[in-house]
Amino acid sequence: MRSGLDEFVAVGLGFLVIAVVAMALYRPRIQRSTSYQATVVPLANIMDVGFIILSPAIVLIAGFQAPFVMFAICLVAIAAGFAIAYNIRHYEPIEGSDRNADRIEGTAEWALLFASMVNIAYYALLLTALILLPLEAFTTSRQGVLAAAILAIVILVGVSGGMGRLNRLGDRTTAFNLAAVIGVVVAFSVFNVQEWLGGRWVLGDSPSIDTDGVRKMIGLFAIVQGFEASRYIGVRFGAQERITTMRVAQVISSVVFVVFILSLLVLFLPPSVKSDGTAVFIVSQRIGGAMPWLLLVAAIGSQTSAIIGATSSRSDMLVEHKVPRPATFPIILVPAIVLVLVADVTTAVNLASRVFAAYFLIQIALAAMLARRQRNYAAVAGFVLIGLVMATILIFGLPL
Repeated sequence: MRSGLDEFVAVGLGFLVIAVVAMALYRPRIQRSTSYQATVVPLANIMDVGFIILSPAIVLIAGFQAPFVMFAICLVAIAAGFAIAYNIRHYEPIEGSDRNADRIEGTAEWALLFASMVNIAYYALLLTALILLPLEAFTTSRQGVLAAAILAIVILVGVSGGMGRLNRLGDRTTAFNLAAVIGVVVAFSVFNVQEWLGGRWVLGDSPSIDTDGVRKMIGLFAIVQGFEASRYIGVRFGAQERITTMRVAQVISSVVFVVFILSLLVLFLPPSVKSDGTAVFIVSQRIGGAMPWLLLVAAIGSQTSAIIGATSSRSDMLVEHKVPRPATFPIILVPAIVLVLVADVTTAVNLASRVFAAYFLIQIALAAMLARRQRNYAAVAGFVLIGLVMATILIFGLPL
């Protein structure tokens, strides 16, 4: 039986880690480091609070095999990252001078715009779930309305010219967002140590994975995307620095994802809750009564920053295509508002997984074309293989 001291230690350490990591990352020397800046952009995009909310679904579907499933999903993302890195190195020097390559890249950008609309809806639904659940006020209709209201406020801010201030605030809170996510993972990990030391770390029955289970897991691919952000910060960082830091961000996030999945096994086996976005809240109070509030701290910063960052970057892309800045915000966010009113978190993340798979499939096609021109047939074969994986996610992924 867990004691009040156990609960205090687990949740207290989570809050302490948030404070310590945030203080470390806010040190002027770290903030000025170009390596830190180039790493934190993809890392913050990959490691938002979404993986904390949706990882339980993998455990509930895959059981004992969940850590290996998460590792496999991370490897798929790392493999797709090679195509992004290849295009940074080989497409960017010829951008604007090669009609065929530019046409493929243009198609990829529009796919990314659509993917971002869906992803913003997913961010907003997660944020509102994390606000409503600790308050015991969660219903699907309230979640949709609150998410729509948040996105409508972002439209008003953007149209009135205040997006720059929000974007600067988002930049300053990135370190805190990462610290908050790490704090949550630490709290869950400490709980596991306490259960092991107390002789309570015992796993129940594990479900067997069927075909629908596999399709649902590949439908969660969106939780590991975000590394493609390195492709679009070339005005600030050189090609090699972006490639290196993107890989560092992917390795760090993969380790965190797998560790977090491991920490969930004792909480979710045998399966006793639905495999949806509310599962983590149902069991989090086993760690401590304040655990939902720690999740809320992580969510508010992480998801708000993600909404602002995605909206701002896609606004910049539309401006490059001669769309007036004020018009970009309703173009991006009105479809997201419609989606939050008709879909739940799990449907949104599945749709996001599909459209991001389409985006990566186009990027992979570009990389394969460039590799074929250079007669790098080993790279072509690798890109074809990962392209088939993306096509599988696009066609066969299912919502939870």
